[in-house]
Amino acid sequence: MPKLINHDEKRKEIALKATEIFLEYGYKNIGMRQLCEQLGMSKSAVYHYYKSKDQLFIAATEAIVSVDASALIDAPLAPQAKLEQRLENFVIIFRQMAPRFFKEMQLIADYIEVIGEENVASDACMQLANQNYLELLASYVSEEAKDSLYTLMLGLLNHQIMAGKPLEKSYIIKMVSAQLNN
Repeated sequence: MPKLINHDEKRKEIALKATEIFLEYGYKNIGMRQLCEQLGMSKSAVYHYYKSKDQLFIAATEAIVSVDASALIDAPLAPQAKLEQRLENFVIIFRQMAPRFFKEMQLIADYIEVIGEENVASDACMQLANQNYLELLASYVSEEAKDSLYTLMLGLLNHQIMAGKPLEKSYIIKMVSAQLNN
């Protein structure tokens, strides 16, 4: 009897595994054949779910944002949350992104090298990532301050890399509080 496959779940599983592969190898240095080998799947099996490396890359982007959002599953939404909880929500998102942020920046630089800097603003994958994180910040921290909070988050993540050690939670909260009080 044939095994029943939940195709939506399989797509998500492939995309999440692809995220790890893209973070390890980059975008331009891995082709579909190598991606399939790393996924442990035949090319035809992967092509059944994703028609191109670009489609898989977009799905991988969506998958990692979903992982980050799942950390907030029990957190109250910004309109109902008190300030302390909204600050904690920011810290949760920050801590979700922090462990892989350096690799993500390498991957993004690699990807931009392929698409060209002049195409970043119109690129579907770049728009997707930015939009999803802006929505996450709007929903759980502040709709009004989402743009400045996103800029702050990226800056704090870079600051942490440059400092070579984790930023203190109190420092992160102080910086976010200043943004929310403007």
